[in-house]
Amino acid sequence: MSRLPEIWFCIKKHFVKDQWYQLEEIYKLIEKNIDLDAEDYEPQSPSSDIPKWKRNVRNVLQYRKRSGEIEWDGAGNYRL
Repeated sequence: MSRLPEIWFCIKKHFVKDQWYQLEEIYKLIEKNIDLDAEDYEPQSPSSDIPKWKRNVRNVLQYRKRSGEIEWDGAGNYRL
């Protein structure tokens, strides 16, 4: 299972500062650069088909947004 610090490290490593990234681009970045396992691909809840790892990415983005490390434009775009 991917961990939140690993996701954050990947984002910091691959984001270009001051460039906006759409959420879907961030998902692709994580999927390409982190070795996701079977647990990562399990549904985030019994009534959802969204994988756990995508929820974890959103959790990282929300936390870093609150801490001021990431900006959010209100329309699904993020930047360092």
